[in-house]
Parts: sequence; structure tokens; C-alpha cells
Amino acid sequence: MPNFWRYVRFGFRLLTKDPGFTAVALLALTLGIGANTAIFSVIYAALLAPMPYPNPNQLVMVWSHVNGRNNGVSAGDFLDWKQQNTVFQDIVAWNGTDFSLSTSGTPELVQARVISPGSETMVGVTFSLGRDFLPEEGQLGKDHVVILTNQFWKERFASDPQIIGKPIRMSGQFYTVVGVLAPGQPDRLDPSFLCPLPSGPTKSITISIGFSSWHA
Repeated sequence: MPNFWRYVRFGFRLLTKDPGFTAVALLALTLGIGANTAIFSVIYAALLAPMPYPNPNQLVMVWSHVNGRNNGVSAGDFLDWKQQNTVFQDIVAWNGTDFSLSTSGTPELVQARVISPGSETMVGVTFSLGRDFLPEEGQLGKDHVVILTNQFWKERFASDPQIIGKPIRMSGQFYTVVGVLAPGQPDRLDPSFLCPLPSGPTKSITISIGFSSWHA
């Protein structure tokens, strides 16, 4: 131990003899540590970190495979997969879309996501208020309901605790608020709210990605 402190004092004396060199060395060391920390943070978030859902090892993405590349699927294919499924606990789907939102003043274009009823419950997303979409709300004519992200609820509706059951006007039609998501991962995504993905033979849409929960 005495030798250790002697080496420490000797090192400090060397550093104080040339302040310019010491400053450059400390700056290079600081930048190197900062750069490595930033790179590791990006790599961890993009490649190493588990998905921000409960039991992420039981979630998989299902794609169609066209010309050697992953691709979205048609609504008809998705319904066939869901009906003929014998492997997964459930198969859900979603697609991105835009709505013209009219809360006050001039309408604005807001990004949204249409999802299969039960999607949020399946991946383990919790609610601050209300509930997930019911199965029947995935039918045409019964799909005029909406779930708000927590951040959107706070920013546009002033955290109104009585928001459940209230109508909001989107793209010229009224949608009833049935749920508000808990704060967290959904607030970091682009969509501000969720609507049911209608399924039926007369509805033609392209599904981007499907989440499936499989039996462990």
C-alpha cells in the first residue's frame, strides 16, 4: 500500500510538470470514453436489449416471403393464417395510417395505428384508463373506437380523467375513447392513438407486420 500511494504522488507530479499535455490527454480520454459509451448505448438499444414487453421470448414476427424478401400480407392471407393457426396462442396484425383530428380549431393530420383487437393485451401493454378493443370492435361498422397513448392524452386532452366514453372527431367521423395506455414504450412510437383493424371480405388493406405469441 505505501508503494501504491508513492506511485500516485509521483504520477501527479509528472502531470503537473506539463499542464498542456495533461489537458490534451484528459480531453482525449474523456472523448474516448464518451464515444464508446454512446456507441454501446446505440448497439444495446438496437441489437441487444430485449423487446420492452413482458415475456419477450414468447413473441415472434410473422412475415410473408416474396421474391426472397420479407413482405407484408394481405388481409385475406392474415385471416387464413389466423383461422388455420395451430402453433401460436394468437396472431394479430397492424398497419399505419393517418387521421384528420379535430379537437379544437383547425384539423390536423395525426399518425395512428390500426391494430387487431386484443393486440395490446397480448403483448402485455397495460392501461392507465379503460380497456383494450373487444373482438366485436374489429368488425366493420363497430370499429369507431379509439385508444390513446398516454403522452397524447396528456398533451391534447389535458389528462382528462373522464375521457373514457367521450367522442372525438377524426376524419369527419366520431370515435369513442375506450382506453388510455399506461406511460412507457408506446409513447416512444410515432402513432398517437390506436384504432381497431377491421377484418372482413369487403375490407381490402395491407397488413405490415404480425405479432404472434407462441406456447413456451
